[in-house]
Amino acid sequence: MTNGLEYALDREVLDRVDSWRSKQSDHPSLVEAVQRLVDVGLSVSGQGGGNISAGEQLILCALRDLWQHQKVDVSDWIDLDFVCEMVLGRHEWALEWRYPGIFNRAFADPPEVSEVLDILQMWDTIERSYEGLSEGERIQVEKVSSGQFIRFIGFSINDEIKHYSAADILINRLEGFDRFKQRELNSHGPYLGAERRMLDVFKRISPSPPVELSVADIINLLKARIHPDSRES
Repeated sequence: MTNGLEYALDREVLDRVDSWRSKQSDHPSLVEAVQRLVDVGLSVSGQGGGNISAGEQLILCALRDLWQHQKVDVSDWIDLDFVCEMVLGRHEWALEWRYPGIFNRAFADPPEVSEVLDILQMWDTIERSYEGLSEGERIQVEKVSSGQFIRFIGFSINDEIKHYSAADILINRLEGFDRFKQRELNSHGPYLGAERRMLDVFKRISPSPPVELSVADIINLLKARIHPDSRES
């Protein structure tokens, strides 16, 4: 081959790809062969877990570099930048969300992802319900908020990095929860305990996210945000 791909992958790897495609009945082009090999690599069954091995990580990143070097447009197929970013960050669960059905292995959602999803759904409901209140009702709610924002403020990037990362991926990379896009998701201090107390109350209000919260519901949720040791008797 004289197409310059040796600058992205070494000669041995390129020779192996060339050998593989020469044995295929339809003799695919190099780009088609690489695409098929990526399909195979992404769908290979994992042994004893869903994590992608270090070798598979290297293959994915090498293939991404190959496509970038050749300036091949694969935007209609798969976003290799996204795939490599999620794999290297150990966020394989996001691949299943972005490309459902493409994998034969199971990438289960880590506990923090399910918890963050519940918290985002809760705050979406709280903010939407608060916006629908009358001016007088908002004043009632603000008296209980103790000067705190009545909005989702994220997680601590220092103390709650797994939850922060999950929220960032769900909101900004997987294009969910438009309400929270472009927000600063670093709460600049531990906040997960408050979110969990609120979530306990929220789940008692309704087993599934209600369409609209009442003034009393919002007030009870905001009271739960305050640590028990700091609440007025």
